[in-house]
Amino acid sequence: MRLLDAESGRSVRELQMYFTSAEAAEFRDGLNELLKDPEALEHRHVIADGREISFSLVTPAKLANIKGYTEVERRVLQER
Repeated sequence: MRLLDAESGRSVRELQMYFTSAEAAEFRDGLNELLKDPEALEHRHVIADGREISFSLVTPAKLANIKGYTEVERRVLQER
């Protein structure tokens, strides 16, 4: 798992998330959609109250072709 603070471009080591029931269902549904084809270059969002979570699936094949990610995403995805 890798976490990126998109505003600062920095990696996040620990994150706490607090969802309403509707937001949790949207997050779950987004994950289920992504899991139908983990290799697809897709992502999903949950947006509420001026806040946003963007999420996607990472696979060995996607990491092997890391050029599809931005520079800051590549840096975070290559962290150990």
